[in-house]
Amino acid sequence: MIKVVVVTGSACGLGRELALFFARGGYAVVCHYNTSKKEAEDLLAEVSKISPRSMIVSADLTDEKQVKNMFDKVLAKFARIDVLVNNVGNFLYKKFGETTNSEFRNVLESNVYSTLFCSREALFVMRKQKSGHIINIGSVGADRFTLRENSVPYFLAKNGVYILTKAMAWEEAGSGIHINMISPASMKTDIFSKSDFPMGRETKYEDVCGAVKFLLSKDAYYINGVNLEVAGAFVPGMK
Repeated sequence: MIKVVVVTGSACGLGRELALFFARGGYAVVCHYNTSKKEAEDLLAEVSKISPRSMIVSADLTDEKQVKNMFDKVLAKFARIDVLVNNVGNFLYKKFGETTNSEFRNVLESNVYSTLFCSREALFVMRKQKSGHIINIGSVGADRFTLRENSVPYFLAKNGVYILTKAMAWEEAGSGIHINMISPASMKTDIFSKSDFPMGRETKYEDVCGAVKFLLSKDAYYINGVNLEVAGAFVPGMK
């Protein structure tokens, strides 16, 4: 039986690397995008060389109806979902007082609503299967009170994703479903320099892929509802 993974926001960046990681692991990959059509098509071409049954889907994940239509297409083709990676979530680096209401709403909705809507659609089929993994992508510091001058809506949103992770894991564990969160440190050096990181470098895509591999393994069977920081001891705000 073929395993199926849905990776949201997989047209570029971490999502793209996760899609390729799952393809190499034998999964049929559902590559999601919203506006980056060309990048998503390029990804699908590459993924399909490894996993020919993979597919591409488009949706605004802050729109509940579009999310439902997207998952209907996935289930029409595969009739199952083994893994959902909630990778979508916009980031904004801007002073709180200069952040517009529209920008604030965008960060909150793209992180929290997308995770909620996609998880609920995936859970319908996972409950029937009595198995499944949901992995939410957070950010270092998301599981505690973190206040940063230029990232107020982002940390508020990721804290919301952490709360969703804990609540859903508690409710769904009895159905054989694992719901966890992976929180990397910055994967870009435009905000931080390498000297800001205790281990001398930013988080790399392969670090996150390694954490995903562990959470899906039998060794992690009893790990459910956790936030796994992949941050090399980095703590936001500490110098």
